[in-house]
Amino acid sequence: MSFEERNAAVGIVISLIAWGLMISVLSQRQAAGVFDGADGPMLWARTVCWLIAACIAIGIALTVLATVLYAAVTGERSPSFEKDERDNQIGLRGLQVTLVVMSMGIVGSIGALAWGVTVVMALNLILASCALGDMAGTLVKLFLYRRGMAW
Repeated sequence: MSFEERNAAVGIVISLIAWGLMISVLSQRQAAGVFDGADGPMLWARTVCWLIAACIAIGIALTVLATVLYAAVTGERSPSFEKDERDNQIGLRGLQVTLVVMSMGIVGSIGALAWGVTVVMALNLILASCALGDMAGTLVKLFLYRRGMAW
């Protein structure tokens, strides 16, 4: 298993944890009425900023942990961080999928805003499209590492 493939697998776990954290915190605050009123979008943005920082920290910790565990299980003491042409092609395909999903979600969010959803709901839709795009791109990368580039 290459370093990039292992990172893709860990990325799925990180995404699921990040989704759970974001959905939990944002839904609790939405239910409590924190985002109601004129300051709602600002309070939402502040909440999302610290959630993003927390998710980055969790992601770094899990990536390091996975690398250490992999080294302990396989006996590989110095992992290779080099990328070959296959890694580059798979990374680009994953990025394409990520950008398509995110773009569609952002355009859909703007459309939803035009149809009358609240600003906080549109922001939640944009955040969800970014999360779904990242997950879709990571799943495509993992699929391509397992099945190859012939699709």
